[in-house]
Amino acid sequence: MIHNSIAKVKEKCDSSGKVKEKCDSSGKVKEKCDSSGKVKEKCDSSGKVKEKCDSSGKVKEKCDSSGKVKEKCDSSGKVKEKCDSSGKVKRTHTLSWKSVEKPQTQISVLMDNKKKANIKENRHILKSVAESVLYCSRQCIALRGTSEKQNSTGNPGNFLALMKLLANHDEKLKQHMEQPKLRNATYLSPQTQNQMIDVIGKRIIQAQIVDEVKNAQIYTVMADEVTSHNVELMPLCVRFVDKDLNIREELLEICSLPRITGSHIATAIKDVLSHLNMEIGDCRGQGYDGASNMSSQNVGVQALIKKDAPKAVYMHLVRNMIDKMKFTIIFFTYSPKQLLMEVVHKDAHSMGQRKPLIDICRTRWAERHDAYSHFYSAFVFIVKALEVIALGLHTEDYSQDVTTGWQSKYKAEAYSLLSGLQNFGFILTFLTVYQVLSHLTGITVKLQKASVDIVEAFSMVDEVKNIYKELRETIEDDFNQIYKQAIRMAAQVDVQPTSQPRVAGRQTHRGNVPAETVKDYYRRNMAIPFLDHVILEFESRFSPLSVTASRLLGLIPSIQCNSGVTVDISEVVQLYQDDLPSPELIDQELKRWTLKWQNTPSEQRPTSCAEAIKQCDALIYPNIFKLLKIACTLPVTSCECERSASTLRRLNTFMRSSMGEDRLSSLALIHTHYDMAVNLDEAVNIFSKLHPRRLELTSVLNP
Repeated sequence: MIHNSIAKVKEKCDSSGKVKEKCDSSGKVKEKCDSSGKVKEKCDSSGKVKEKCDSSGKVKEKCDSSGKVKEKCDSSGKVKEKCDSSGKVKRTHTLSWKSVEKPQTQISVLMDNKKKANIKENRHILKSVAESVLYCSRQCIALRGTSEKQNSTGNPGNFLALMKLLANHDEKLKQHMEQPKLRNATYLSPQTQNQMIDVIGKRIIQAQIVDEVKNAQIYTVMADEVTSHNVELMPLCVRFVDKDLNIREELLEICSLPRITGSHIATAIKDVLSHLNMEIGDCRGQGYDGASNMSSQNVGVQALIKKDAPKAVYMHLVRNMIDKMKFTIIFFTYSPKQLLMEVVHKDAHSMGQRKPLIDICRTRWAERHDAYSHFYSAFVFIVKALEVIALGLHTEDYSQDVTTGWQSKYKAEAYSLLSGLQNFGFILTFLTVYQVLSHLTGITVKLQKASVDIVEAFSMVDEVKNIYKELRETIEDDFNQIYKQAIRMAAQVDVQPTSQPRVAGRQTHRGNVPAETVKDYYRRNMAIPFLDHVILEFESRFSPLSVTASRLLGLIPSIQCNSGVTVDISEVVQLYQDDLPSPELIDQELKRWTLKWQNTPSEQRPTSCAEAIKQCDALIYPNIFKLLKIACTLPVTSCECERSASTLRRLNTFMRSSMGEDRLSSLALIHTHYDMAVNLDEAVNIFSKLHPRRLELTSVLNP
């Protein structure tokens, strides 16, 4: 035996002196060795065999308390097999340990990976479908064709053609289109197109706009009715201030109208707002045209909306001469157009216009002024072209193709137009209208901007109104200049100032003011009444704008710091006191607000509500910030509705006249909001939830 320093047995040896057992500090057997001295068995604290080792000393078997084999291990010591009470192998763990070492080999994992790959491929195909639908919708391209099947002859439509083009560069998509996994789940049907259009237009774009409007808390509704293919449609737009404090005007919906009465339009507006969960009580403004069904104080749309939104302020957004001008434009728009083009190109190389005549726009004054400008520049050449057709003059100056062969109906119409244009009264009236309305060009362009706030619009309108009032005071001198210009213009077409028209005392629907000269007659019977009419229209159309804007002028720093101007905002505070966080503190806020800008150089002070709100801290000036936000939200014009109506001209064409209301509205939303980012993965997610298909698109564990 071998003892340690305190005489306890550490090792036990056999007769040959080889180690047979190794003991612990208490002398109990810890390990048993074979004849070569290598560890054969390991014991527990009671001396019973716990583990059996191989020749290299590695654990081979693990035993229970009775010494029977419980587990068998591999060469690395990991459990390979478990045994029952008799020592027989009960269960093998070879595969389990392989699964632990390489989990990707498990059958469940392999099946899950296969499913993930399948879902990924299906989502890739549906994403390509969404991308094609989005492209066609943004570009106002019709999706369908004469045949909706891939392998059929004829035009398959732009959507299927675009999908085939994408498939040439995408193997997965190509395989799906040639050999789909399921024939009844190709995602290429018209029904799928409509559903994807609805997802992108309504569930993504419209939902994003509605969320922004709700975050803004207050908004303005703007509407305008338009007829398309004998169907009354109404573009509904909203105006609000977004989180970046920018004024936005966005198309919200295009809905059909059974009738265009005030009650039907108001009901349609309320239904849309209710469907989108937008509180009508948060509406602070209304923007419509001046038609009676919109502006009536009793049965108009603005009156009916005010019943549910009392603070929704309503803003209203020379015929014989114009008729002759319009008939001339229509005449040259068709058959004689080539003749007029040849006259213009040969005799006027420096005109600069892209085309000699453009139609008179019925809604936009800026476009109408362009029509007047083109007509003025081409007037001499129009008369010359009419003389070629009606009288056979100047035939030697132009090609035979455009000077001969005119039918009698064209000659008669050209002669009638020529008689109307070669009239000094027409020329003088046209120049008067052209000169007087030229002052509207700049303001009409500026008012069409969505970022114009009500106070800035009031300033522009007031400036133009003052110009017309000054022009009315100096009408005699200004009309003398117009008259001289008319004489020069008439001389170019061999027209001389004629005697004044006959005055009839009993007639009330024509100019009957007596005058001594032709110039005095047209000044008294045409120029002065026309100018008075323009001023009166300004007063009637913009009077609500003036009242509302004048109450908000005191919030603009450039006006507030002007010692010569005193603006009382007490009325506007009383009107919107429910919207203000603490209206009782508005006077103290105004003092701080005024002091802030008095110490700022005048050139750095904001001159409009749109500029002021971006420099107003909502935490320091909560009441002023709210009032500025209301001022920016109030409508100025209904131009966004008119732009949306123009979209229908490109979208709802003759070949697409049978389009449904939902599809039309969604396509208009996608096309109008061209630059709005659309997440195609989100579109696929929404589509898979709303319209589940046979092909897997989502996983329960990994949605």
